[in-house]
Amino acid sequence: EAREEAQRVLNLVGEAQRLLGNVLLALSELRCNLGAPPPRPLQLARPLPHYGPPMLLQQAAIPIQV
Repeated sequence: EAREEAQRVLNLVGEAQRLLGNVLLALSELRCNLGAPPPRPLQLARPLPHYGPPMLLQQAAIPIQV
């Protein structure tokens, strides 16, 4: 029983690390042009094909105040 619990925890840690890696990869692709007037949209430097259709991601913009 202890071995099964340890395996379960190990699997969860591995899954959490994988998800964190995906988040870091997505965040590393965000760009903001500080020369643009506010609100400045965040844009993707290049499409991330495994997160959805590239056209949808290229058009995504999130206005932020910098």
